[in-house]
Amino acid sequence: MNYTFKKLKLSDAERLWLNEIMKANFSPINAKSMKIRLWDKLPADFNPKEINWRLIHDNRLTLIGMWYVDPNSPIFSHISKTIEVTRDLIMKNPEIKEVTAKEISELVGITEREAEIALILVCDLPGFFGGWSRKDGYGCQQATFSHDDSAYDRFLRFENLECEMEEFLVGRNSPTNARKRATSKGEPMLTSETLWKLPSSHDIWNDIYEDFDVKKLTFAKSINFVTDNYKRKAIFRDIEQSYILAKNGFSKPAVILAGSVIEELLRLYLESKKVKPANNTFNEYIKACENSGFLKGAVNRLSDSVRYFRNLVHLEKETSLKHKISKATAKSAVASIFIISNDFQKRAK
Repeated sequence: MNYTFKKLKLSDAERLWLNEIMKANFSPINAKSMKIRLWDKLPADFNPKEINWRLIHDNRLTLIGMWYVDPNSPIFSHISKTIEVTRDLIMKNPEIKEVTAKEISELVGITEREAEIALILVCDLPGFFGGWSRKDGYGCQQATFSHDDSAYDRFLRFENLECEMEEFLVGRNSPTNARKRATSKGEPMLTSETLWKLPSSHDIWNDIYEDFDVKKLTFAKSINFVTDNYKRKAIFRDIEQSYILAKNGFSKPAVILAGSVIEELLRLYLESKKVKPANNTFNEYIKACENSGFLKGAVNRLSDSVRYFRNLVHLEKETSLKHKISKATAKSAVASIFIISNDFQKRAK
């Protein structure tokens, strides 16, 4: 089979970075220290966070990332056997709820540490398991099945690891059966239908923590004034999506979505403080916070770009290239959400 995951183009710097992570052997690394150590070998503008998230996640390699470093690594055999013995466990006991690295170690004939690494990489694959636990570093001591039983089906349907890696890259609509278009060179071109796959909420918040030093639980506590459960879920959803949009260069929709989150948070905060703005607009919410002495530090630091580009939701107002939004501006818009939430938390104390 002509697998797409084997055709990704990597720069020399990206390959060097992946190789250095591989050397850590799933021990925690400090990306900043590693970049300084490799400084003479990397381009001045190298940013490891721009490496395809399907290759590296949470400062460790994914299965595909490992394949680009060492396609003959024994870990691929360990993972295939881990899936197969887990399938055998399901067949013997349909009520099974979890598997442990200790069990996998004994059944596959590998060390417990190797089993922990195999399990965490299986957890990366779409549909396998539903959660996991670890003590320290990278690895999985215990993996649990999803509540809707869908993970059982994935283990039962398993045929080979390369097919699962392909799905991890392009989703269920693999390029062999999905709609294709021709590039200017007459080669098949993958569409957004085949390449776009939203990471899990857990993975997104891991990345948010890495970029902005904000944990999901900390943010949740900072917006305790949002009491409606559906509204809270919608806010988390939109933050996650605005972050992914910004990270992948979809700058305008990222800014608009981040702006709408800030607008709603300000509205709900003012409502909780029983302050009525002059009218229900983003700018009036900001003025009401300023006039009432709320969130003074956060509002003063609130990116002007968010105030301005929030108005570009209407295409008629985007009239020239001066309205173009950079990736840096989009990430700043997302960061502004956490600047505001930080002040919410300070005032709650």
